[in-house]
Parts: sequence; structure tokens; C-alpha cells
Amino acid sequence: MFQEFKTPMRCRKFEARLADYANGCADGELNEHLNGCVSCRETLSDARLAGSLLRQAWEPAAEPGGAFSSRVMARIREEKRRSESPMSFWNPLEFLASRMALTAATLLLALSAYLVGFAPHRAPSLAVSGTELRATDFPQVPQDPESNEDVLVSLSERTYER
Repeated sequence: MFQEFKTPMRCRKFEARLADYANGCADGELNEHLNGCVSCRETLSDARLAGSLLRQAWEPAAEPGGAFSSRVMARIREEKRRSESPMSFWNPLEFLASRMALTAATLLLALSAYLVGFAPHRAPSLAVSGTELRATDFPQVPQDPESNEDVLVSLSERTYER
């Protein structure tokens, strides 16, 4: 659609001045150059055509109504009142806390999805491994003696074991 043109060396010094010339500024040197250069004349003609097409297509915007200005002024008053209130100190902290909570929730969701989809599944182990503790690994609470003789026997066993 668009063709790439290589501007001749003699035309490069006039490129920047073409826009001013198209807008009506007089330039004698550029005028002489345009009389002898077909490429620059075509470029100037294209620029003038594009400008006229843009001016025809542009429609001025309608003036804003009275409701617009009253809404803007009400919003300005509300922002001023909010910024002057004692609670305005906490607004940035609330914003930061909400962003941190959102980030943490997103991270938790991503990690959960990863664990569900990519974590290796473990089969339940039927054999007891050597790292698991059993009730017999802990010292047991001694039974209450049934009689006074049992107490004497246990005391004598402790004394002679030393």
C-alpha cells in the first residue's frame, strides 16, 4: 500500500520547509526548487490533499451542557472534602492492603492449581517405614501396683540394679 521513497540528496534540505510552504509561508528558494523538482511538487500536492481531506472530515465537538459542568464541579468538591478529612491518611494504606490481598489470593490460586495438576501423586504406603514412630517407641507409664508387696519388690529391684 505504502511505497518507500528515497529522497534525493538535493531535496533533503527542503523537506522540513515543505510543511510551512503548504501552510502559506513564502520561501523563494523552495519555490525555485519546486519549479525544477517533480518529486517535491508531488509531495507538496499530496500534503495539501491530505490536509484538505482531514479538514473536511473533522467535525467540531459540541459544547458541553450545563449538567456536565455541574457534575465536574460536584466531583471536585467531593475530592477536596475527601482529601481534607482525617481519614484520608489511611487511603493509600487501604489501597496497598487491597493490592497485597489480591496478590496473595492470586498466588494461592496459582500454587493450588500447580499442586493439583503437576505434583506427583503418592500411593498409600502399606508397609511401615523406619521413620514413622509407633506407640512402643515411647516409654510406657508404669502400672499402679496392686498391693504393698509389689511396691516393695519394685523398690528392691531399683536398689539392686544400681
